[in-house]
Amino acid sequence: MKSLVAITLVLCLLSNQVLSKKHNQDEEHSAFEKSHKKLALSDDPAYGKLEEIQDHPLGSKILQTIALQLRGNESLSAVSKLLNDLKGDLEGKQIDADNERAQIGSQCKKDLQNYSQRISLSINEIKDAEFKAKRLNEAIAVYQAEINEKARQIKVFQAKDDTLRDIRRQDNLDFSTRTTQMKEMVQAFEVILPKLHQVWDVAAAHKAGSFIEEEAINEALVQLAKIGEENPITAMVALTSTLEPTAVQTLIEKMEAIRDSIKESIQAEEEAEAKNARDTDTILAAIFNAIESLTREKASDEEALQETIRNRDIQDKRSRDAHAEFNAAKNGNQQRNQQCQEYELQYQQNTIERDKQIAIIRDVQNIIATKIEVVTCFVEENNLF
Repeated sequence: MKSLVAITLVLCLLSNQVLSKKHNQDEEHSAFEKSHKKLALSDDPAYGKLEEIQDHPLGSKILQTIALQLRGNESLSAVSKLLNDLKGDLEGKQIDADNERAQIGSQCKKDLQNYSQRISLSINEIKDAEFKAKRLNEAIAVYQAEINEKARQIKVFQAKDDTLRDIRRQDNLDFSTRTTQMKEMVQAFEVILPKLHQVWDVAAAHKAGSFIEEEAINEALVQLAKIGEENPITAMVALTSTLEPTAVQTLIEKMEAIRDSIKESIQAEEEAEAKNARDTDTILAAIFNAIESLTREKASDEEALQETIRNRDIQDKRSRDAHAEFNAAKNGNQQRNQQCQEYELQYQQNTIERDKQIAIIRDVQNIIATKIEVVTCFVEENNLF
């Protein structure tokens, strides 16, 4: 009996050892299989995709949300709904961004076209204003030259006028001096000739003779010439008182011839003086008319010059305003173009980011739907629980 008990105890001990060893082997085998399975799951392409997804902020948040659901043994349907809602929101934002881009792009195009048109118009305005200003400056130079030339001609004519008037005054003074002397001579003859006729009448009445001593007459004339420079009348009276009555007749004839000659000379002088005065007046009138004409033309040119200067100033202002408009349009174009480029760049960046986020969501949805074990393994391996 004791032997049987002992045998039974031995068998039990051996059986326990066997069972314990088998249990250990089962655990080791299970751990091996589990490790092998994890290794197989980590080699799955979906696992690598999850690693890429985790590197993105949105992907990391999604995986953390999934980990919370798995840790609570909750259904992933809420996660799927969240992902669908998030994807729909991103797609809606992208549609809104596309519509906004189309509107802003259209506005940018209009604005840039408007600036381009303003630049083109201002350039044309500058060219036109500068071309007209150049022509007007040329006209101003011509007017100034004409005005200076007319002013010079007026001075020349004025100088001629002054010179002719001086000459006319001097000629008139010389004429007055000459005619005064000749008239005094005539007056002397008019005084002495009646007396000589009286002497001759007396001599003829007494038949004093008919011969005339030529030398006596010549001497009398010489004395008359000498004394006559101071006072012709006194000289004639003095001369007459020294003559013989018989020489008076010849003297009378000589004096009358001289008197008549002097009268003719006076008349010729007066006619010449009158003609000279008329000729001078004609020339002075022509000079006056020329000065008047030049003065009117000069005034007209000066008025035209001022009008041309005003027009030139208008063109200069047009040019300055056009330059200001050109600079404003150019700067506005640059600023607007930069704004549009910055907006387009931001749109492209946002679009790329949304596309990436949507792609992440789709990848997660696909992995959850097809390879949940890979998701669970990834969460465990990365301690996301």
